[in-house]
Amino acid sequence: MSKVSDFMSTTIHSVSPDEYAYKAVEKMYENNIGALLVKEGEEYVGMFTKTDWMFLVLRSESDPKAIKVSSVMTELKFTIQHDQSIAEAGAVIEKNNIRHLPVKKENDIVGMFSVKDLEKYYLQLHKKTDF
Repeated sequence: MSKVSDFMSTTIHSVSPDEYAYKAVEKMYENNIGALLVKEGEEYVGMFTKTDWMFLVLRSESDPKAIKVSSVMTELKFTIQHDQSIAEAGAVIEKNNIRHLPVKKENDIVGMFSVKDLEKYYLQLHKKTDF
């Protein structure tokens, strides 16, 4: 059975809650990612995603160069352990209508599992002919 650790990204991209939103978006664009973990000191306190950015731009009259990540970030509510199954990760993603899921090894965040990783898993699964 495939585990989250087999498909997750192990590079953790983060941003300070005091950073301006447009800088966070630049960082996502430069790294071709859809989410940044928000890190305050040594603790991850939230996540800033493309969805957060879209809501900021489309539903607000706020200036992205004046609003801080802390004002628009999403609280870290959902995580998954690195040794849980892909099916368990998919269930958390589907049930909570999210696209990015921080991965923990015990209490430390060690990566990110996303809808893209789930897609990679299913593409690989369906290419197999030994069902």
